[in-house]
Amino acid sequence: MTGWISQFDAFPKVDGVYRKRTLSGGLLSVAVAAVMVYMLWCEAVEYLTYRQTHQFIIDATVQRDVQINVDMTVAMPCALLRVDVLDVSGDSKAVRSSLRTLTITRSQGFKHHSLERSINHVGDRHVHDIIREAERRAPRKDLGGEALELGHMADLACHIDGSVLVSKVAGLFHVTAHGHGHGGAYVPQRMLNFTHRIDELSFGPLYPSLVNPLDNTLHVVRDSNAAISYFVSVISTTYISPASHRLSTNQYAVNEFRKSYGPHSQDGSGVPGIFLEYSFEPIAVEVREHRISFPVFLIRLCAATTGLFVTAGVVHLVFSRIAAMVRSPHRSGVPAGIIDVQAPKG
Repeated sequence: MTGWISQFDAFPKVDGVYRKRTLSGGLLSVAVAAVMVYMLWCEAVEYLTYRQTHQFIIDATVQRDVQINVDMTVAMPCALLRVDVLDVSGDSKAVRSSLRTLTITRSQGFKHHSLERSINHVGDRHVHDIIREAERRAPRKDLGGEALELGHMADLACHIDGSVLVSKVAGLFHVTAHGHGHGGAYVPQRMLNFTHRIDELSFGPLYPSLVNPLDNTLHVVRDSNAAISYFVSVISTTYISPASHRLSTNQYAVNEFRKSYGPHSQDGSGVPGIFLEYSFEPIAVEVREHRISFPVFLIRLCAATTGLFVTAGVVHLVFSRIAAMVRSPHRSGVPAGIIDVQAPKG
C-alpha cells in the first residue's frame, strides 16, 4: 500500500552522494536566509498595519435636528452673559436655560491652562481606536465648590456646560453680554472680557473622549471690544472598523477670526462676544478601516519566501554552469551542474 502511494510522490529526493556543497552555494544560502528574514519582517508589518479608505457620498439621512455639545469657561460672571442661537430660518432662541451655568473663580476655570492654545490639529488615527474612545466615558470635571455670586467681578468666570438641540441648518451660536446686541441691563464696556477656554465643542451624539479641533483650547482676548468668530463646517461621518463596528458622528473644520468694534475701528457697530457660525455640508464621508486577513498573510508569506528560494536556486545553477563553461571551454555538450557528479563505484 505504501509503495503504491509512493509512486505519486511529487517531491522526489536526490541521494546525498549526488549532491555537492560549494562556497558559492553557501554564500548564496546565507544571503537568501537574510533576505527571507527581511521579507518575513515586511510581511508581518504589512499584516499589522491598518489601511483606511474614505468614501464621499451624498448625505441622504433625514434629520431635522442636531445636537450641539458645549463645555466652555468665559472670564466673566454668569450674571453678565447670555447664550443664544439664531439660524438662517430666522428662528432665534435663548438657550442659556438649556445649559448648566456655574459662576466660579478664574483660578478654578483656567488653572489647567497657563498658555494660549489655538485650534487643534486632529491627525490621522485608527478607526478602531476612535470607536473604542467613543465608547469610553470621560469623567466629569470637578470645578470645586458651589456657585459663587459674591466677590470681585474681575475675579469671577462662568462655566457653561450642556447640549442644545438646534435645527440642522446653518446658524449662529453666540455668547454675548447683556445689553450688547440683545435687551437687558447694559454691561459697561470695561467689564467685558471674552477670554475663554473650550473643553468640548462637538455636533451630534456626545462622545467626551473624542478629540475635536476646538477641544482643550484657550483663547486669550485682551481687547474688551473684540468679537471672536469661529466658522465651522460640519460633515456627517461614519467610522467602520475591521470588525464591522459602526460609529456615526460628525467632524468639522474650523477657522478663527477676530475683529475689534472699538470707537477707533472702521466698523464700530458690531457686537463683542464669542460667535460660532456653523453650517452643514450636503455630503457625508465613510471612513472604513481594514487590514489583510491571516490566511492571506500566510499565503503571501509562503509565496514570497518560496519564490525567492526557487529564484535563487535557478540563478545559482545558471551562473555555475556559465562558470564551468568558462573554466573548461574545450568541453563539448552540456556542462556539469551542481548534481552532475559521478556516482562512486560500488
